[in-house]
This record gives sequence, structure tokens and C-alpha cells, in this order.
Amino acid sequence: MRGKMKTIHGIYKKHGRAEFLEAAKDYSSHVHPESIDKTIDEMESRWFDARHTMTEAEKMVEDYNNGLTVLNDASLAYASAGFGMTM
Repeated sequence: MRGKMKTIHGIYKKHGRAEFLEAAKDYSSHVHPESIDKTIDEMESRWFDARHTMTEAEKMVEDYNNGLTVLNDASLAYASAGFGMTM
């Protein structure tokens, strides 16, 4: 993959508001549909894991750079995030 993302703000800028907010829901229960800034602030200040090794924002960027988000390929989504899709 060319050009790794460094921040979730970069992911937002690349994919736009609607796609970013939808993808962010896989990483945070604190998505604010009315405000990208609030969503990003929440994700940057909340731990993704119980051991406090990475924030929700860091996890989303890592997964994005590894091709594991719905923004990369819907068939790979949730694999790293620990969520399972149900039909």
C-alpha cells in the first residue's frame, strides 16, 4: 500500500465525512455525527484495549495501514478490531 496514514484526520480527509464516521463506529462508541472534531477528540483520548497500549485512533490508523478497515475492503473489516459481522 502506498502512503501510510499517520492520523485519523488524514483518513477523514481522504475518505470524507460519511465514510469516515461509518468506519469510526467500528472503533468507538463515541462517534458524534454532528462533529468530526468531537469524534476525533474522543477517539484520541479513549483506550482501545484494556491494557491501555493504544487509543481508538491509533488502532484505526494501524488497521487502515494494514488494510483491515471497511475503508480498505469490506470483506476484511472487523478482522483486527475484534468485532464480528452478523447477517
